Amino acid sequence: MISSRALRRMSVSIAIPAMNEAANLPYVLPRIPALPEIVEVILVDGGSSDDTVEVARACLPSIRIIRQEGKGKSDAVRCGVQAAGGEFVLTMDADGSHDPDDIPRFVAGARTGYDLVKGARYLPGGGSFDDTRLRRNLVWITDRVANTLWGTHFTDIVFGMFMIRQLCFLDLELTSNGFAIESQIVARAARRGYRICEIPVVERSRLSGSSHLSIIRDGWFIGSTVFAEFGHRVIEAVSPLSRARSRSDTDRKRISTG
Repeated sequence: MISSRALRRMSVSIAIPAMNEAANLPYVLPRIPALPEIVEVILVDGGSSDDTVEVARACLPSIRIIRQEGKGKSDAVRCGVQAAGGEFVLTMDADGSHDPDDIPRFVAGARTGYDLVKGARYLPGGGSFDDTRLRRNLVWITDRVANTLWGTHFTDIVFGMFMIRQLCFLDLELTSNGFAIESQIVARAARRGYRICEIPVVERSRLSGSSHLSIIRDGWFIGSTVFAEFGHRVIEAVSPLSRARSRSDTDRKRISTG
């Protein structure tokens, strides 16, 4: 049980990796809710050649801009989380596929005592407007292989909207490249016994521009990560929201999805 004093101290940073997303930021940034827990919004610019930075500042004058020195989605996520001043960091995409209206439910998950709150498209109440049959089948296969190897019960290890306690993130010593960072976070957080839950989310279609995701290249990275993390004893098997439990409490808990 978390004390009311601990709840009052909770602070959240929002980290948004972006590269050439000027057309999408006016939809995303103004819709980030003004929750008292949110202390800052960080844009990690991956070397945009358009007006991404200028548009971000126009949409949200208080936004922090961080110039990414490395390359790739994983590096951008690490840059954003490491620079954050909040106790928790929520990462979301800049293309409109992650709905800012879901942010309060991630915050609610962290308030309940979880170290990692993962968005999941395939829980009841979730979904995707951006799925193809190929992507859906690949995610289904990846989840089942990962759960078998890791001894877990996740439903969507690759979805990129998540909230994590910053100290936990730093402890994971992540090495992943590309779009595989989410699966490595899940594997290592489970192995260390961090409290994890999934909440249903609906993935929207990218508003403008082309996706940076490559099914072949990034699918290879994700699959390689799943197997690379095998062989390490998982301290605590964790499960989706409907079956989530903490290390010290075996009672079943549920976070409101309303």
